[in-house]
This record gives sequence, structure tokens and C-alpha cells, in this order.
Amino acid sequence: MEFVDELEIKNYLTMLRARMSFAEELYGIRINYLPLVVEDDIIILDKNDGGIKRLSDKKSLSESELKRVLPKIRENIEKGLVDLYLTMNLSSINHR
Repeated sequence: MEFVDELEIKNYLTMLRARMSFAEELYGIRINYLPLVVEDDIIILDKNDGGIKRLSDKKSLSESELKRVLPKIRENIEKGLVDLYLTMNLSSINHR
């Protein structure tokens, strides 16, 4: 999947929020945050408000920070890492 612009990425992130909500309903667990970039700073998608934030302080990234990290978010989406992070959240569920 090749993203052309920021709008496509934002639309994909909206879809991810819906998938997080679906997983919550299906498995009965809360998923508030989804990692987008796992490096020095962990960058997350906040399901509640759709914000892209640093996990350390849960503050939204500034426009300049977002522009800097957007290529890495795009790369992780295209490589399937973001989907993997969502799946990894689900693997910790205790099925009864």
C-alpha cells in the first residue's frame, strides 16, 4: 500500500481507530493507544481523540514534530508494523 499524501494517512488512521473500537467490542478489552512508531520516543495513536502523541507525556505532537515523524509513520503502515502492533495487543487476551 503506497500513501500519496497526509490526507490518505489520516484517513487510514481513522480506519485504525474504528478497528481498535471493533476489537474492544469483540474481545471486551480497552485499547486506548496504538503504537505508530517505536523508537527513541514511542509515538501513539490515541483512539479517543485521534491525536498522534508521545506515549511518555500523552501530549499531541506539534505540527513540526508531526511533519518530522510522518514519513516514519507512513513507512510503518506500509510495512504492516502498525497492524502488527494492533494484533500484538490482542494476543495478550485471556480467552475463556
